[in-house]
Amino acid sequence: MKVAVRLLNDAYDDRFDMAMLISGDSDLVPVVESVRQRFEQKRVVVASPPKRWSADLARSANAAFQIARAAIRSNRLPDPVITPEGFTLRAPKGWIPVSASIDKS
Repeated sequence: MKVAVRLLNDAYDDRFDMAMLISGDSDLVPVVESVRQRFEQKRVVVASPPKRWSADLARSANAAFQIARAAIRSNRLPDPVITPEGFTLRAPKGWIPVSASIDKS
């Protein structure tokens, strides 16, 4: 719900020419359609995570594509990440850290 409200508010406030919505949730179809109808000059592109494709959401957007698993794996942050405040952020158990997936030879 927050994503939908933010997308619509940002369109009304003219904060983007092109928005990229990273989702596979078909519940977002009405807001994408609303943005496209009310703001014909604005583009909405849907990037769906692996195994989260929604044909309805893709049809509602100007363009859509599925994010490849390899793209996610190769663009991951290192594990752990230490915030400026000193807080340690770790990947969930079972996720492959970037350092483990890169061939160092």
